[in-house]
Amino acid sequence: MLTNEDCNVAFQCLPMPLPLSRIRFIPTFVPTIAALCALSVTVYLGLWQQARATEKETLQAQFVRRNAASPIVLGANIADPRAFRYARASAHGEWLASGQIFLDNKFDSDNVGFHVITPLKMEGTNRFVLVNRGWVARGNSYPLPPSVPVPQGLVTVEGVLVLPSVRFLELSGATIQGSVWQNLTIDRYRRVSGRDVLPYVLLEKGGATALIAVTERPDARAEKHVEYMLTWYSLAATVVVLWVALNLRLERLLPSQAIADKGNE
Repeated sequence: MLTNEDCNVAFQCLPMPLPLSRIRFIPTFVPTIAALCALSVTVYLGLWQQARATEKETLQAQFVRRNAASPIVLGANIADPRAFRYARASAHGEWLASGQIFLDNKFDSDNVGFHVITPLKMEGTNRFVLVNRGWVARGNSYPLPPSVPVPQGLVTVEGVLVLPSVRFLELSGATIQGSVWQNLTIDRYRRVSGRDVLPYVLLEKGGATALIAVTERPDARAEKHVEYMLTWYSLAATVVVLWVALNLRLERLLPSQAIADKGNE
């Protein structure tokens, strides 16, 4: 009678079936070039979104640090404006009503309106600082701006210093219509008004009751950049997986090839 041990020995002596196919990785020209192009684009966009998120997080840390410091008093001296970005500041002087402008297409929640920008001539100097006094809704007279009175006499304005954005797209040359502007840059205001203004804007805190104070968060939408970064990196990984999959080939073997491959193991 055969024992289990005898059966195992007999089974091991049986010839193993020869494989009649094998999988080989054979990169071809067109899929490889397409994969390299797609990989370059997706990785580049992922790195760009990562840099944007890091930039906003760095600015937010700067904002918190400078907001905790004592307010500076604005005067005629100008240093590097980036050194004062998001710093608390105060200015003493008189409003110049004739220099007031309205930045159009500004939102407060879901409502569209204007940012009211008024120059303040600083006491004891011939220089001005542009003050964003707040947001006001569009009126029935739109595209004309609403009436926003300017106080008379000496005033002290407190707020936070910001740099006007230079990232905007203008599809028309009609960016200034009277006192209504589409975008604001310091150089543009200097050129149009002929006035010597400081290279930043003061966001007024607690100004006119008819206006809603404008605030700025440097880290706004930083989490969106992180989401976009992960999306682009995921697409890059998908490109690699697809490239490998498209270049795998199932190769049929003749019995003689299978025997040769078996002998090489």
